[in-house]
Amino acid sequence: MGCEAYGLIINTNFGSFEQFSKTPILIGSENYSRCIEHSSCKNYILIRGEFHVYILNLMEQTISIYKATIRGVENTWSEEQAIYGNKKYHIGSFSRQYYLQFPFVHKEKFLSFLGKYEALRREQISAAVNAT
Repeated sequence: MGCEAYGLIINTNFGSFEQFSKTPILIGSENYSRCIEHSSCKNYILIRGEFHVYILNLMEQTISIYKATIRGVENTWSEEQAIYGNKKYHIGSFSRQYYLQFPFVHKEKFLSFLGKYEALRREQISAAVNAT
């Protein structure tokens, strides 16, 4: 079973975010309008993907993650607010408030950084599932 999945490239006055070009942001539709929100202060873009919710800082060219779906082995998964490190951010300029507990990472290093977070969470989920 399969379905169409679409990535995303965002071009801004400060630079392009091409990190999501091969990431399934939308599944089954090319209509991006339902998954992108620009903040009222114009400093951030929120991307509601199928598996993650990202926040982009346009001027600093950094990316953070609000929610993540972590898939483990043997059909285990966790949908969670991403918490990694000690940094905390409160962004209130979207249609709702977002409290981030995942650092903003420069766009070039973001996918690698996210991969480390997901690997750690997979280990933790596996340990919890296999605990006796």
